[in-house]
Amino acid sequence: MISRKSLLAALLLISGTAFTQTDPNTIPESRQQQQSDFESGAYAYPAKPRNQWNVGIHLGLPQLIGDVRSEPFGGAHGPAYGAGLNIRKGLGYVTSIRFHGMYANTYGQSYTQGAFLFNKTLNGAFANSSNENYSEGADYAGSEWIPNYNTKVAHGSVDLLVNLNNLNFHKADPKFLVYAYIGVGGFMFNTKYDALDANGEEYPWVQILSQFGAQNTSQAERLDAIHAALDGEYETQAEVANPVARDSGEVRATWVRNPSISGGAGISWRVGKNFEVGLEHRATHYFDDLADGQRWSDIGDLSDHYDMFQYTNITLGFDLGKNSIDPLWAVNPLDYIYQTISEIDPDNMLKDSDNDGVIDRLDKEPNTAEGTPVDTHGVSLDSDKDGCPDSEDPEPFSSPVLPMENCQNVHLTQEWVENYVDQRLKDYQPAGGAGGEWYLPMIFFDLNKSDIRPDAVPELEYVAEIMSKYDKLTIEVVGHTDTRAGEDYNMKLSENRSKSAISYLTKSGVPESRLKIVYKGESDNLIKGADDEAEHAMNRRVEFHILKTK
Repeated sequence: MISRKSLLAALLLISGTAFTQTDPNTIPESRQQQQSDFESGAYAYPAKPRNQWNVGIHLGLPQLIGDVRSEPFGGAHGPAYGAGLNIRKGLGYVTSIRFHGMYANTYGQSYTQGAFLFNKTLNGAFANSSNENYSEGADYAGSEWIPNYNTKVAHGSVDLLVNLNNLNFHKADPKFLVYAYIGVGGFMFNTKYDALDANGEEYPWVQILSQFGAQNTSQAERLDAIHAALDGEYETQAEVANPVARDSGEVRATWVRNPSISGGAGISWRVGKNFEVGLEHRATHYFDDLADGQRWSDIGDLSDHYDMFQYTNITLGFDLGKNSIDPLWAVNPLDYIYQTISEIDPDNMLKDSDNDGVIDRLDKEPNTAEGTPVDTHGVSLDSDKDGCPDSEDPEPFSSPVLPMENCQNVHLTQEWVENYVDQRLKDYQPAGGAGGEWYLPMIFFDLNKSDIRPDAVPELEYVAEIMSKYDKLTIEVVGHTDTRAGEDYNMKLSENRSKSAISYLTKSGVPESRLKIVYKGESDNLIKGADDEAEHAMNRRVEFHILKTK
C-alpha cells in the first residue's frame, strides 16, 4: 500500500516543488539557471552537480600468466612490484572515465619435473639460431635450458568504469563502492633471461639437476637448487616479435609495443570527504606471447595461447577541487530527495487554515473569510475587479470604473452624484458637439441579450434623475458588445442595447431629443483581449457620455 507520505512526495514533484542540495557550491555556474528553474518549479529536473576529479596512486603485485611459472614473491631475485597513477573523472552517477598508467617489474622461473622441460632445449635459439630475434651472448644448443625471465612492463589505458552500488536506495552515504571496468590502451615490455653465470658462462643445468634424478624430487627442491645456482643478473635479451634494427651486429635492448584490452573490478572505501582507499585487480591482454620469453608453440609449455598480464593493487585516491565536493560516483542522486521526504509532515502539508479548499502550502491568501469563493490559488474572487470580493459585493458585476469603498458604492449616492455633476458642469466646454471627456455610470447586459437587467435599473434611474435636474444636459447613449459572434451581429446587438436604454429613459421622462444613439459593436472594448466570462461581461455595456449644454 502506498503511504500518505509517498503520495505527498509524488505530488510535490509533479507540482514542481524543489528538492535542493544544501550546498549551492555543488552546482557549477554553467548549470545554475537549470537549478534555479528546478527550484522554482519551472523545470522538472535538477542540474547535475560539479564533476569532481580524483587522482590516485597505486602499488601492487604484477604477474605474467603464460608459459613460464610466475614468481611474484621472489626467488634468486627480489619480489615483483608495480606502481602507477590514475586520474579519474565522473561522467555521471554510474559511469566515469579513468586514465591509468603503470610501471611493473616481474619475474618467472620454471622447474624440471619428469618430462616437463627436462629435455627441453632452445634448439640453438641463442647465438647459433637462424632466428635473429634472439640476443647474442648465450648458447644452449644441444644442452638443457630451464626458462626464466625478468620482464619490465609499461602500460597505459583509458578505462570506462561502471559503479555497481552507488545508486543504493537504502543508504544515505554508502562508504563501500564496488565497480567494474574495461579499458583500451598500449602495452610495452622488455624481457631478459638470466642465461649466464657470474663468469659469463651458460649454466650447467644437467649437472646441477642430476642429483635429483628424473622423477622423484619435489617442485620446491628443484626450485631451491635452481635459485641457488642463479646469480640473479638478467643479462640476455629474450626473443621478441618485432626487434629493433641491428647496429654493427649488436642487438639493442628492445621494448616491444602492442595494443591492449584490459578488464577488472575493484572495491573502494570512502574515508572522509576527500580520500578513498581501494583494492583492485586488472587483467590485460596484449596480443603477444613473448613477455615471458617463451613461445607457446613449444611442447610442454604451460599455456597454448597468448600470455596474460595480471595486476593486483592497492589504490589511494584523492579528490581535487574546492569545497570538498564528492565525485559523482560517490554521490547518491536521490539522497537529498529522500532527506526532504523524511521531513514532510503529512498533516501539516495538507493543512487548510481558512477552509477554502486550497492547502496552505499553495494558498496565496491563507486567511480568506469563510464561505468566500476563491480561485485555484486561494484568492477571493472579485469578478468586477472593484476591490470588493464577490461574497460581500452587492453588485459583483458592476462597472470596474467605480471602485468600492468597504464594499459600499459610495460614488452612486445622490449627494455624490449631484456634487460630482455640478462640479463637472461648471468647467465642461465640449467642442463641436463631440462626445465628452467624462461619462455617467454604465449598465451591463447578459450574453446575446438587449433586455434591461434588474441591476441596471438603479443606474438608469440615476441618469434620469441627473438629466431631470440639469435640463441643459445632452447625453450620448453608446452600445457595446463583447468579441464573440460576428461583426454584423454585434453591431446590431449594440444598437438594440442603446435603444433599450433610451426607451427606459424616455419612459422615465427624459425627452428623446436629449438622447443621441450610438452603437459600436465590439470595436471599442473596455477590456482588451478578454478571455473569461467575467471580462466579457464588462464589455457587454451601454455608456452615457455627456455631449453638450444648451
